[in-house]
Amino acid sequence: MTTISIKTLKANAAEVVAQVAAGETVVITDDGRPVVQMTPVKKSRLQELIDSGRATPATGSLEDLPQPDPGPPLTELLLQMREEERY
Repeated sequence: MTTISIKTLKANAAEVVAQVAAGETVVITDDGRPVVQMTPVKKSRLQELIDSGRATPATGSLEDLPQPDPGPPLTELLLQMREEERY
């Protein structure tokens, strides 16, 4: 973890942001007191899985999937199943 002053941050903002983007945490001080901590934004769990090779990104869209065969409404099926259980 690196500690820098606000003055140093103002003079080297791009470099400090590059450090944080590379994974380092930077604490910014004002008159020697820590006031801000900059940390890199964490990747999403999905992105971590993709990066590690344990998941594959989608190659298509949900709209491209075939529509399910229309059947009787689910309410009718549920009522029929309940009737069959009674007898």
